[in-house]
Amino acid sequence: MIKFAANLNNVTKQDIIKIYQQLGVELSNVDEFLIHKANTHNQWFTPENIMTAINHWAKTLTSEHVSLWLSDYQTQVSDKKVGIIMAGNIPLVGLHDLLCVVASGKTAVIKPSSQDEVLIKHIVMLLQTIDDRLINKIIITESLKGIDFLIATGSNNSARYFEYYFKEIPKIIRKNRTSVAVLTGNETENELTALADDIYTYFGLGCRNVTHLLLPKDFQLKRLYEAYDKYIDIVHHNKYYNNYMYHKSILLMNLTKHYDNGFMLFQEKEEPHAPIATLNYHYYNDIEDAKAYINQHEELWQCVVCHKKINEEVIPFGKSQQPNLWDYADNVNVLDFLNTI
Repeated sequence: MIKFAANLNNVTKQDIIKIYQQLGVELSNVDEFLIHKANTHNQWFTPENIMTAINHWAKTLTSEHVSLWLSDYQTQVSDKKVGIIMAGNIPLVGLHDLLCVVASGKTAVIKPSSQDEVLIKHIVMLLQTIDDRLINKIIITESLKGIDFLIATGSNNSARYFEYYFKEIPKIIRKNRTSVAVLTGNETENELTALADDIYTYFGLGCRNVTHLLLPKDFQLKRLYEAYDKYIDIVHHNKYYNNYMYHKSILLMNLTKHYDNGFMLFQEKEEPHAPIATLNYHYYNDIEDAKAYINQHEELWQCVVCHKKINEEVIPFGKSQQPNLWDYADNVNVLDFLNTI
C-alpha cells in the first residue's frame, strides 16, 4: 500500500484525488477474509454481492473519474463536523456520503449501519492508512452529539425522527425510494437480460433496484421469464427463499392473481414499491401515459430505467446499480450542500 506522508498542511483537492485513487487500487485487491467476515456478519451480503459492490468502487475510484467529479470544487479544511447515518441494505451503500464529506474538507462523524459495519470500518481503516491526516477527519461513533450538519438515510419512519431530533442543524434526510423501468416492447433480448441486473442485483434490496415495470399493452410477460433465467439460483438463498415463499403464500391464500416464474412473483398493480421477491407491473396506453405515471410518483423514484430517452435522467438497462460519483441519491448534490453551508 502506498502511504502518503502526514504533515500539518491542509489536505488539498489533489491530495484527495490521490487518496481516492489509491483506495480504488486497494479495493481491487481485497482480502478474501474480509469478504467472509462481512458475509458471516450479514447473510444478505453474499460473496458475489460484496464483490459486485467492491468491484464497482474499484473501477469508479480512478484519478480520471475523481478529478472530473471534483472539477468544480475545492477542498477547504474545516473544523465543522458532518454526521452521517448510514443505511445497510446493500454493501457499501454509505460510502459515497463519506467520500463527499472527506472531499469537502469537513470532519465525517459516521454511524455505520449494523448490517454493513464490517465493510465500512474496513474502508475507514484503508483511508486512514493511506493518509494519516484522515485519522482525525473520520470518526466512527454511536452518538452524533455535537455535529454541525447531518446526512441521514433510512426509512420513512426514521426520517421523521431525524427531522425532529436534528431540527436545529442543516441536513439531508433520505426516505424510502425505489426504481421503475419503462419497456416499449422493442427491447432486444440482451436489453431485457440487462434489465434483470437492475431488478435482481443485491436481491433487489437497494433503492436503485427496479421494483415496478411499465409495460405496453401487448407486451408478453413470458419474454421476461426467459430473460431472467440467469438469476434462477437466487431462490436457493435461504433469506430470499423465505421471503419468496411468504409472499407466495399470501397471494395464494387471498386468491390474488399473479404470475410465478419459480423465484419471483409478478403482480399487476400500480403500487410503485414491491416487497422483496415480488415485482409490480401495469400496462400503459402510450408513452405519454407512462410519463404521467412517472411524474405522478416523482418523489418515489431513485432511477428511471429505459432504452429510450423518455426524460433527462433515464438510465440504460443494466446500469441502475452502477452510479457514477456525480450521481447523487435523491438527486441532491451532497458536495453542493457541504460547500454552501
